[in-house]
Amino acid sequence: MVKKRKSINISGRLIGDNQTPYLIAEIGLNHNHDINLAKKIIKSAKDNGADAVKFQTFITEQLISKKSNAFSLFKSLELSKNDFKEIFNYCKKINITFFSTPFSIECVDWLEELNVPCYKIASSDLNYIDLLVSVAKTGKPVILSTGMSNMNIIKKAVSTINKNGNNNIIILHTISKYPPEYKDMNLNMINLFRSKFNYPIGFSDHTPDNLMSIIARAFGASIFERHFTIDKKLKGPDHSISLEPKDFLDLRNKLYMVDDALLFDKDKRADLIIEKGARRGLYAKADIQKGRKISKDLISIVRPVEGLSVEELPFILGKNIKKNILKGDPIDWSCF
Repeated sequence: MVKKRKSINISGRLIGDNQTPYLIAEIGLNHNHDINLAKKIIKSAKDNGADAVKFQTFITEQLISKKSNAFSLFKSLELSKNDFKEIFNYCKKINITFFSTPFSIECVDWLEELNVPCYKIASSDLNYIDLLVSVAKTGKPVILSTGMSNMNIIKKAVSTINKNGNNNIIILHTISKYPPEYKDMNLNMINLFRSKFNYPIGFSDHTPDNLMSIIARAFGASIFERHFTIDKKLKGPDHSISLEPKDFLDLRNKLYMVDDALLFDKDKRADLIIEKGARRGLYAKADIQKGRKISKDLISIVRPVEGLSVEELPFILGKNIKKNILKGDPIDWSCF
């Protein structure tokens, strides 16, 4: 079992155990090939708690066969190198981290020209070795989505990146279904990944609400990716499965609440302020004269604690009282 996990630095933010949750707004294709819409979504993501925004960088001919029914859709959503430069500069202007998923080696080169701080590998490309090598050689952090992948594929992807001189990896538990049901989520994979890899483990969540991400945080996930839009009703393939601003902000707030609830501090107990009122103390059941020996039949054990607590009873039994005590008075050490 891995005891100390490596933390990864992205644009000055540490990602890993004991760090605040890192939240990625996956804009993906939700820009609808409209740079102004892309900027509105980016600004909204920042305003509603995102640490980073992520896009998808592809040249359609290098991703999808022209015979595929999906070709024309992706072609209509393809952004140019100059488009990404404008988006990158806008993100820099409003101080939010930008990065992207490259779908070809040429797209890695585009993103390197922008000097993006990290890369994301899509689940569908976890076995695309040449792309993994190209990204690994940048030396920058690599975020791996693991949808549709067994442990052998995941280990091979990690090994490929390591062998090319890169040890900056983040692994995301992912179910590549849009949207999945709760019963599909297999969140125990987070625990399994944490036991097998010395890297931060995160969660790419495609469910309609925030419940699974909240549970994933309790399981130790440290980085979260959610599709994001300003309006689920917009046309496009991913808007309907994306979080809107209020739900994204709710996720950010709920993740902080989980952290507050998980804090392990033996000296931090919110209920200590009511302890004395809730515990039982020792009181005189009747008038007790000076010089008498204390026995159980002389003591009433009731709330609250004003003198000695119930746990101190064994230490006073048989002791002589040195002053008169009235019925109902608390018993304390001054009585002996």
